[in-house]
Amino acid sequence: GLNDSTAKGLIEQSGDRRFVFDSYRRFVQMYADVVLGVDLGIFEKQLERAKQRRGVKYDCELLAEDLEALVAVYKERVHEELNMPFPEDPMDQLWGAIGAVFGSWMT
Repeated sequence: GLNDSTAKGLIEQSGDRRFVFDSYRRFVQMYADVVLGVDLGIFEKQLERAKQRRGVKYDCELLAEDLEALVAVYKERVHEELNMPFPEDPMDQLWGAIGAVFGSWMT
C-alpha cells in the first residue's frame, strides 16, 4: 500500500520525490474510483486546476510539490465524498482491493 509513511520511505530509497508523489496521486485516484466508488471526474478537475496554477499543459510538467499537494487534495475529496478518510493502513488498502475484485465478479 501507499501512505504518507511508505511514500517517505520510497523517497529515501529512490531519491525521486516526483516519481513517488505521482505514483501516490495515481494510487489514491484509482483506489478511490475502483474500490471506494468515487467519481474520477472529481480528481480530473483537481489535476486540471493544478496544471493551470503551474501554467503547464501536461501532467508530466507538474513538480513534486504540486503532486504532493494533489495527494492531500485527493484524500480530502475522498473524505468529503464518503464522509470517511482515505484508508492509510496498507492492510486495509489490500483488503479493500480484494473486496473490489470479488465484488466485480458479482456484477
